[in-house]
Amino acid sequence: MERKEFLIKSTILAAGIGAGIVGCRKENEIPIPLNDQARIKIGIIGLGDRGSTIIGVLNHSPEFKIIACCDILDFRLERGVKNIKEKVTGYNDYRKMLENKDLEAVIISTPLHEHYSMAMDALDANLHIMCEKVMAYNIEQSQAIKKKAEQSSKMFQVSYQYQLNPTFNAIKDIIHNGYCGKITRIDAHWHRNSNWRREIPSPELEKQINWRMYKEYSGGLMAELGSHHLNMIDNILGQHPIKVVGTGGIDYWQDGREIYDNVYALFDYPNGVKASFSSLLSNRYEDQIIKFYGDKATIVSNKMNEAYIYPEEGADKEWDEKIDGMTSASIKIIDEDQKRNITPKNIGNENYPFEDNYRNTTWLLYKNFSAAIKGEEKLKLGLHDGYQSSISVHIANKAIREESVQKWKPEYDI
Repeated sequence: MERKEFLIKSTILAAGIGAGIVGCRKENEIPIPLNDQARIKIGIIGLGDRGSTIIGVLNHSPEFKIIACCDILDFRLERGVKNIKEKVTGYNDYRKMLENKDLEAVIISTPLHEHYSMAMDALDANLHIMCEKVMAYNIEQSQAIKKKAEQSSKMFQVSYQYQLNPTFNAIKDIIHNGYCGKITRIDAHWHRNSNWRREIPSPELEKQINWRMYKEYSGGLMAELGSHHLNMIDNILGQHPIKVVGTGGIDYWQDGREIYDNVYALFDYPNGVKASFSSLLSNRYEDQIIKFYGDKATIVSNKMNEAYIYPEEGADKEWDEKIDGMTSASIKIIDEDQKRNITPKNIGNENYPFEDNYRNTTWLLYKNFSAAIKGEEKLKLGLHDGYQSSISVHIANKAIREESVQKWKPEYDI
């Protein structure tokens, strides 16, 4: 069937230093769907906060048709069915959902400890898979998924949406073109001032809803937050870490949790690059920052919504006149200290449906997923990215919990 493109009028807002990727289309404006036969029939397992976000994104993604959804909690299942804009079948057992012969793809948006069994069962069902990060609960499960998925002809994408952000790709382009010089240090952190808990309707649902607090279910701050930064760092460097040390503890929130409320890790990469990640739940100053230090310039980005570049003294004369023409970013001096903002040049090439980058990057992720399934694009965040980031998370957690030096072992390279 010939696919019809839908038209949406929107204006891209270039507010802030990095412009971001926000758009001004009203969120209740649902796009015109494609012919039903041209749409990918998809089901979603897990209808919590992230699952609800994905439903909202897919309501603006006519390439997909949600035909099934699943959650073991009835109130979440009812909410999911209500929020999906088309007729959908609800399930309490994901295995029953996978038996639906009309399904072509499945989304795994559940607590981390469930990813392995669901991914393996979805591979057995011969479905395309979008799996939320981290790929699996431990190294052995990650290895098993990668080996099995490599034998499948279906797409396996992991939800690290920041790589789809134009600001990230502008930063990557600047670094790869040498305008920062030799990168020797990368600092990243994701700080919050909250207990990271969800409200529960009744006490017996504590571990089902607040699974992030418990070792049996969760990889903690390193998995839920740090993995995004590690995924971006690995992609820009084109390498995985070779060694990690770390520390952490339950030092602020004395509420029965088993997962650390602060973590700090230092990663050694090849060629002498050092990268750090920290996360704490007692102070959100600077929030979500990543800094790339080169011998010619430093780049600082906040949430990938905005980015600055600070040239080393003398280096600015070498590239100021060239950088706009040679990369996908526009650079503009904005203060007397020669601080410059980075604005992606291709910011107006998409009609973004939401007012925030969190959902817009998820929307871009699913656009790539659908295009890869249809053979129109290559998958941007497939097995390699998902597996590599998973191993990085798990060796970091092992270093933190055991207060040991952990190395990337040769057997991880599968």
